Amino acid sequence: MKAVIMAGGRGTRLRPLTCHVPKPIVSIMNKPVMEYSIEWLKQYGITHIAVTVEYLSDEIIEYFGDGQRFGVHLYYFEEATPLGTAGSVKHAQSFLDDTFVVISADTLTTIDLQQAIDFHFSKQSLVTVLMHHEATPLSYGGIVTDRHGKIIHFVEKPKWNEVCTDLVNTGIYICHPTIFDYMPQHPPYDFSQHLFPYLVQHEYPIYGWQADGYWSDIGVIEQYHQTHIDLLNQRFVPSHYKEIAPAIWVGKGVKIGQGVKLEGPIMIGDDVRIDDYATVEPYTVIGPRSVISKYASLKRSIVWSDVYIDQHSELRGAIVANDVYIGKKNEIFDYAVIGAKCKLENKVKVQHEVKIWPNKTIAEKTKVKHSIVWGEQHTKTLFSEQGIKMRAYIDAHPLFITRLASAYSSLYEKESRILIGFDAHPFSRSMSMLFAGCLHIYGMHTNIYEGGYLPAFRYIVPHKQYHGGVFITMNEHDEVIVDIYDEYGYPIDRAMERAIEQQMKHEHACYVSLTQIGKAMKQKEKDELYVRALRQWIPFSSSEQWKVVVCSSPLLREIIEHTLQSFAIQVVWTDHQDDEHIRRQIKREHAHFGIVFDRSGERFRIFDGQGTALTNEEVISLHVLVSLLFSETKKVAVPSWAPSMLHTLAERLYGDIVYVKDARRDFLFAHHHEPFHFYFDGLYACVQLFHLLAIERCSLRAVVSSIPTIHLSCRDVYCPWHERAAVMRKLLEECYDKHVDFTDGIKVYHEDGAWTLILPKVDEPTLTIYSQATNAQKAKEYTKYYIKKIRQYQNV
Repeated sequence: MKAVIMAGGRGTRLRPLTCHVPKPIVSIMNKPVMEYSIEWLKQYGITHIAVTVEYLSDEIIEYFGDGQRFGVHLYYFEEATPLGTAGSVKHAQSFLDDTFVVISADTLTTIDLQQAIDFHFSKQSLVTVLMHHEATPLSYGGIVTDRHGKIIHFVEKPKWNEVCTDLVNTGIYICHPTIFDYMPQHPPYDFSQHLFPYLVQHEYPIYGWQADGYWSDIGVIEQYHQTHIDLLNQRFVPSHYKEIAPAIWVGKGVKIGQGVKLEGPIMIGDDVRIDDYATVEPYTVIGPRSVISKYASLKRSIVWSDVYIDQHSELRGAIVANDVYIGKKNEIFDYAVIGAKCKLENKVKVQHEVKIWPNKTIAEKTKVKHSIVWGEQHTKTLFSEQGIKMRAYIDAHPLFITRLASAYSSLYEKESRILIGFDAHPFSRSMSMLFAGCLHIYGMHTNIYEGGYLPAFRYIVPHKQYHGGVFITMNEHDEVIVDIYDEYGYPIDRAMERAIEQQMKHEHACYVSLTQIGKAMKQKEKDELYVRALRQWIPFSSSEQWKVVVCSSPLLREIIEHTLQSFAIQVVWTDHQDDEHIRRQIKREHAHFGIVFDRSGERFRIFDGQGTALTNEEVISLHVLVSLLFSETKKVAVPSWAPSMLHTLAERLYGDIVYVKDARRDFLFAHHHEPFHFYFDGLYACVQLFHLLAIERCSLRAVVSSIPTIHLSCRDVYCPWHERAAVMRKLLEECYDKHVDFTDGIKVYHEDGAWTLILPKVDEPTLTIYSQATNAQKAKEYTKYYIKKIRQYQNV
């Protein structure tokens, strides 16, 4: 059997450690990480190994050579351009003439490969994916299998609302060579994004094997640091190190001075010098030829080779690359990373998570609070369902906005045109102006939409041919929401979100010359384009007197009044949003219904003519009714939690419904042929409801009552982030014999025709449980059952 080690990645998430060092040579316990993969394969008799290389390939080839000194034979396949994971393996197809193993160069594992190979052959599998439990699976590919191990669902690098299992793809595969028949001739092409979903969809024999043993992918700084702690705890230390005291391992030629305090587990490399009264505390690894001077103190830190740490300096959870000088009385804290050949002069203080790129000199007494020169680290969940959501003045500060603008600009050509919008809050306006100014520095042009009505903003972006849009709002919790849109007026897709997240973490700062600075357009965008289009789209006219009670922010009043009056609809304004006041106002004014807009106008609440607020189920039913009555389409999108009875409603109107994720982009994209959307445009919904009432000649409550009866139960249940993935997997394991839909969350169909949907929230540690049944009591029972199971699985 042969193997492939994929060693072509750039390791961008490990920067600045990988700025000048390829990821396969990144040091783990004073040894290049790829060496562990070679040793693991050799342990199972696999000695003929292909290595796919691209980034800094010469350094990899120079270090590992032909593999002879490691007891294996290495064959290199160099990529001129990135081919993707599957594409890079296909590049080595001529070498792979029998069943072979694939592993990434940045993987450490003690998994029993022979057991996985036996499983692979017993299932006659085309591909076997080795799986491992991971409590926080956001950076990996989630895998769902049936009871026999056949893979039935993949979700690559999910957001929290997409997590349905804690079993993740380790990046280790056992493949039959016929796998190449399913790969296209023209890469790039990935295993997890392209090949595996294709094989699952067409029901080819692709299996998952649940592995025991240690496994780590060192792709990010936090995991790189944790891997050292894991290996020290498991005493996984290179063989030539000598244990001179419990859990204290030292290499050759180590010199330890008088009064030095050593507390294990620690590992000290060859020819290290530790001077008098220095302290090396647990979970520290020191690389060869480094010097720890008098009274210096290290704890939970990783120091590479040829580092000099001067007197009285303290490192706590820090990572220091090669050839770094750290002066006297420095303080460096958790997850701070110092790049190669940096010089930190005396009394420098480096804060938590700060990264300093290679070859930087930090002046004496500097307090380094932010990364130099590049962007700082951010959470993996930068994007919520509403865009980027942050606390004003805490997370949303000018420095963050400038870095976000820098990352955003990297995705566009110079001289691109971006529309900027904001709500009525002065903080939103200030942040928007700052964002626009930063884009000018990166050579992009901007224009301002001052109307504050988000659906109009979405309409203007594609119809005025902007390349994208950014809309900034404040919610009632004093949180800033930065909402980013593509050239079609849709919220950006996950690929673009990830690209922005990566640029926020790394080194984008591509300024332009003074002659190329972007400009703010003089003619600002107005509401009229949207209002005129809406008026033409809805053929509603009536001699009757229509009246609606409206609550909105002052900024939206102009567009709401202008639009509704153009349809001869009388508006009664109120500033009070509480239900009781709205109810009294509707009755007092004899209004047909009431509507409360959020600050951007995209979301809204509807009250019928008696002042009763419509439920979400009733609003989505009206969405189906209006969409099928007043548009040419015969298919309407609904969220995964929508009641099945809506099929009956759709059939009455000679149409059908299609389920999508409960996310704005999925909704809007499903109706891409229409410029307006009932569910995400309060004005459009309001006018269409009057259009509906004029045709039906009855009240809004009568219309809602005519819709088939809905028995839907909905409850939220707390589930901690670190337990969510395991809870979802355990719920799935109970459902092996049931039909499960993965459109959004996990939807379990019961034998009696009922169903339950477990839908994780993207930005809260909460699972929402929806159950539908033939009666309300049965729906509640299903919901209670799954809530009980979720709480039980949290305590296992």
